[in-house]
Amino acid sequence: MEYNRKLHIPSQILPYQRLFQRYCNLYESGLAVGSLCAPLCVTKDIHSLTCHSFEASKEAVFSAEWHDTRLVFKSVPRDIQAIHWFDNGIVKYPTEKEFLQTIRAIVKNKFNLTVAYDTAIRLSRLKPSYEEKNTFKRRREMDNLWLLLQDNEYVLSALFTDKDVFPQLLGTCGPYFAVEYLEPIPAMSSFLTLNDNIENWGKRLKLAVQILNLLDKLETKFREPFHLCDLKLEHFGLVKNQNTLKFIDLDGVLPKSVVNTIIKEVEYCKSDNDCDFIDCRSRCDTNSKCSNFVANDNLQIVCEKIFLGWRMANTILVPGLLISQHTPSELATLLRQCANPESEQGKPRTVPDSEIKTRLYSAISQIEQTVNNNFVL
Repeated sequence: MEYNRKLHIPSQILPYQRLFQRYCNLYESGLAVGSLCAPLCVTKDIHSLTCHSFEASKEAVFSAEWHDTRLVFKSVPRDIQAIHWFDNGIVKYPTEKEFLQTIRAIVKNKFNLTVAYDTAIRLSRLKPSYEEKNTFKRRREMDNLWLLLQDNEYVLSALFTDKDVFPQLLGTCGPYFAVEYLEPIPAMSSFLTLNDNIENWGKRLKLAVQILNLLDKLETKFREPFHLCDLKLEHFGLVKNQNTLKFIDLDGVLPKSVVNTIIKEVEYCKSDNDCDFIDCRSRCDTNSKCSNFVANDNLQIVCEKIFLGWRMANTILVPGLLISQHTPSELATLLRQCANPESEQGKPRTVPDSEIKTRLYSAISQIEQTVNNNFVL
């Protein structure tokens, strides 16, 4: 592959014109294909690029305008072995059957999912309903898809378009893919600058209900629960002019069985902290081995990090989303029980039981409805 030589990811200091040019150099040389290449490089319908740095795991993230749609472009890793190889100087590509088998293996390895044949075919094409017959163009398509399929975010967005929990995939161009722009949720510290009045308290409660609804989808709408192993408030985003909350940063979004595998692969531990995969936590046993399963869940970490806030030695340093002068004592108690069900020292590692979960969901929903009864949010 020639991406490493010809493509240089733009930095924040580069003007957007140079971003366009580097996209288009790939397209004009035939290395980049995808539904968004022509709007970028020929018709110029995609414009107003703005660089971002809100995803540290991505080399380049930037937004752009396309007619009435705002897109977010993300880059994928390129330092991987190419899908093609050389045999006595002759370039070779996998057959269509081999390519489909490889795609199914990628999804199985990444997410422990066995995808249906029709789904594999959809993932094997940049335009799901179009089969490229031209051999040269199909090989370029394979090259581009091979890069895209290495990226967790691309695969999740492509796989689960019907779940309404991840950003919608809108198209690709070479080693970039674009998803819908979601209105970012401000970082926790931003809420400290708001007046702690009843109207803003209502907005916080509404967001909390939306987060709980999203957690419920992640728990029930898939073959197995998905864990948010890198959980921050700013990793959530709202669909513009809608009441739908989605999760933006998908690099740390994994099925429970995959998180369990990651934890089991830790060869030696001295403490429980050695068994953590970011926010997905486990325990170190008496044999210095990590437990075979993740001990906490999404609700526990949301209660701890987002609803309660930043804590040290059981003292709240930065109040969370649901910590306010308006917080009822019953809700504060439920939040503490949810965040740390067994009153553990250090990082909590226990899932809240079903009773706490039910009471918490009910309390937040009822308070939100009561508070917002007099406001249009």
